[in-house]
Amino acid sequence: MPRTGSRAPCPLPSIAIGVGVVLALYAVPAAGQDALDTKVAQRLAASRDVYGAVPPPKRCASGSEDEIVVCAPGDSDRYRVPSTAQSNPGSREGLRTGVPSAPQLDRGSCRGQPNCIVGGYTPPKVYVIDLKAIPEAPEGSDAEAVGNGTESDR
Repeated sequence: MPRTGSRAPCPLPSIAIGVGVVLALYAVPAAGQDALDTKVAQRLAASRDVYGAVPPPKRCASGSEDEIVVCAPGDSDRYRVPSTAQSNPGSREGLRTGVPSAPQLDRGSCRGQPNCIVGGYTPPKVYVIDLKAIPEAPEGSDAEAVGNGTESDR
């Protein structure tokens, strides 16, 4: 005979706890997988920067039919022709810039003038020969005849 007022225990809370534990165990590798995927994505992006294709150059704006459009790279100073004042500061154009410059107080280079002492080079080598260390010519040899003056060396 069934009891009245008593209920059978509900298995739902234990099932919910079991499902929660299983999901929690699966979430740990998934979190690690996300971190690994992030590292792989960063390394792939870095390798694309190094080994990727060069982006195509930017196109110039097109003009009308009777215009000629000339495009130049972005670094225009590299292709600019320097003015005479920049390339030769001692020229007339270089000296008439309106900016005062210091006067030249020395006489400039004296190279080629008398009494000019210029450094910056090494003198030629001096060879010291000990004549006493040279042996005497053997008797009857051509060297003795040339040394005595009895035979010409030429």
